[in-house]
Amino acid sequence: MYSNLGLGYSRRRKSVKLAARISLISILAASILTGYQYILFTTSNYTLPEGILLADVAVENLRRDKALAKLYSVYNSPITIYYENSSFILDPTQIEFQVNGDAMLKDLDLPKQALRFWTNLLGQPQSPYPQNVPLQATYSKSKLRNLLHDIALRYDRPVYAPMTDTKQLMTITSPPGTSLQIEESIDVISTVLSQSANRNVELIVKTKPAIEPTFQTLETQLRNYLQANNFKGLLSIFVADLSTNSILHRNWMEGEELTTDPDIAFSGMSIIKITFLVEFYRQINEGALPYELDLVEKAITESSNWTSNILIEWIGDLDPKLGLTRLNNTYNTLGLNSTFIGGLYDSKDIPGFRHTPANSRTDITTEPDPYMQTTASDMGLLLKGIYECSRYNTGLLLDILGDQITQSECLEMIEWLSNNKIGVLLEAGVPEGTKIAHKHGWAEGEPIGDAGIVFTPSGDYVIVYYIWVPEYTYWDDNARILSDINKSIYYYFNPVIYTP
Repeated sequence: MYSNLGLGYSRRRKSVKLAARISLISILAASILTGYQYILFTTSNYTLPEGILLADVAVENLRRDKALAKLYSVYNSPITIYYENSSFILDPTQIEFQVNGDAMLKDLDLPKQALRFWTNLLGQPQSPYPQNVPLQATYSKSKLRNLLHDIALRYDRPVYAPMTDTKQLMTITSPPGTSLQIEESIDVISTVLSQSANRNVELIVKTKPAIEPTFQTLETQLRNYLQANNFKGLLSIFVADLSTNSILHRNWMEGEELTTDPDIAFSGMSIIKITFLVEFYRQINEGALPYELDLVEKAITESSNWTSNILIEWIGDLDPKLGLTRLNNTYNTLGLNSTFIGGLYDSKDIPGFRHTPANSRTDITTEPDPYMQTTASDMGLLLKGIYECSRYNTGLLLDILGDQITQSECLEMIEWLSNNKIGVLLEAGVPEGTKIAHKHGWAEGEPIGDAGIVFTPSGDYVIVYYIWVPEYTYWDDNARILSDINKSIYYYFNPVIYTP
């Protein structure tokens, strides 16, 4: 009994020793094979197995030297760099870019490859698994930074302050500026350097908005223009930016600034006929009859004084005095405190003169018509109200008159004023085809004025201006000055963009 147990124990020990010897032999064989593969691996004769990629570059079935050559050709290929619409070629060698292919090959999982080979010999085949070795590379960040600094010096666009061309009467602005963000661009380029495909880089460029001109820019230009033309009279001007509601309102007498509160009184002339449109449409409830529209057309587009008198009579239910009263009441309601009409055009009757803040000034007088007067600011605010009513269904007219005026009626007012074509003053100072809804006014030796809404690509504006010279307001020179002034204002709203 005991002898049999001893025999079994002895057999088990022999089996364990045999298994240990087989394992040892297997390990030694695998090590020998691994060492042999590594020796081959470090020589150009070694062929990489299937499924091997070096940083996304397929190198299976290639000898070591061919695999490295393929790797280097991909990652040393040029990179295209874009600064907006400009492009540059970056050769990686410019920034000392180097791929460490030897280190990448050493990172291949060779022991496992050898073991698979050994298990194949033992009749236990295994499918090779793919390997994608990460890229190992270095480059000089300082050299790349210097290269980007050079690009920035050549292609960054600074933004400069608006300026004016005194001869062409234009405002000149710069385009939006650009600034290369160097550190952020280094990160982007670094990412692309490690890509086997899509080797294009959009540099990080920050855009700086252009500096917009201000009314101070425009005011300086107008002052310089008057001084250059040795202007010896009075310019009263009201400009409203209809996008921002900003207003430039100035009175200059021989270069000296006069107060605008109160404003300066001028003869109403034909410019005051703009108010007839407002009162006409205030009284129309269900649309105008053809003969009524004919009165409006002749009063506004033909500037007929005779027809204007008939329109005043219509406003007063065929009573001209009632018509004048209704007009003046509407002026007061709208807050046009320095506007009045005290008689018909070309009347010989005693005028119904009114004292206003404007004609009560003692420092200056343009000797305005005692029958009808207004100011640049009164007409400017009225035109602004018509525009806002037509465009936004808001503003002065609707705030004060309510449903007595409609948006469609305000649109019709603008169309009537747009049909007033004279080819001078406001119209002469802007590019051909510019829409201007306006009413002009002048008389022999009297002030010259124009009041309108100018529609432009970059913003609409109201402009009302008068020129008066104490001795005599000659037409030729002063009409040219008014045209030039509107040209300056047009190009303030539509500046010329200049890139040096």
